[in-house]
Amino acid sequence: DKDGPKKKRFFYFFELYGRKFWKLLELNLLYVLCCIPIVTIGPATCGLVYILRNFANEKPVFMVSDFFDAFKSNFKQGFAVGILDILSTGIVGFALLWYIANQGLSIAMAIPLGICIVVLLLLMFMRFYTYLMTVTVELPVRHIIKNSFIFAFLGLKTNLITAFWTILLVVPLLWFLPAVWILVFLLIGFSTVWFIATFNSYPYIVKYIIEPHERQMREEMGEDDEDEDDDEEDEDDDEPIFTDIGSQEKPALPEKKAGKQKIIR
Repeated sequence: DKDGPKKKRFFYFFELYGRKFWKLLELNLLYVLCCIPIVTIGPATCGLVYILRNFANEKPVFMVSDFFDAFKSNFKQGFAVGILDILSTGIVGFALLWYIANQGLSIAMAIPLGICIVVLLLLMFMRFYTYLMTVTVELPVRHIIKNSFIFAFLGLKTNLITAFWTILLVVPLLWFLPAVWILVFLLIGFSTVWFIATFNSYPYIVKYIIEPHERQMREEMGEDDEDEDDDEEDEDDDEPIFTDIGSQEKPALPEKKAGKQKIIR
């Protein structure tokens, strides 16, 4: 019942995951088939996250067509974000392994080793938002990276919870049962991990980007906000952390001549 009491998000997640389980299997297979290393991993992740975002919001989805629509429409940015993601994680991961292998040489190795661990966690936190913003908000890549960095700290508590469940699912299988890890991730691992991240991270994008943008648009159109709830009126007093860069652009052309003007997707 949509008018019934809201369930706690922890329990709601598992209920939603159970209802979408077979769809997550299909989506995982589609993602794996479209993930050509380096070349399409970024755009394919955009397609994956777009579908999962709709799952998390319980919006209707046409699996294959929606996946490839998001894949194609976000190809350039997805490719750029994917390359940055692979390079940064690869460099820091290589440095981490090197310091682990050589930590017996000097006690001072513990310092750069700790720095590498912190940076890897930071990159993981940013990844929770990077692809999600790519398919949700029309921003240049540099702004997506900047906002992801802010969200890494802004949603620190939630990010730690997401990282905990991600590590709990990935590390034991990878450490003790590498063959099983490969099978699990080929079947449902990628969609499960990304579903956890999308479910937990999207509310922050709604709160700090989408809702302030919508309020700004209503103010510019002169619409009255008297019908909003008291809680929403209290939130209006707070300054948004993010400023919509669309307000800095030139006015849109008439509809029949305008190009891609939409900011929130």
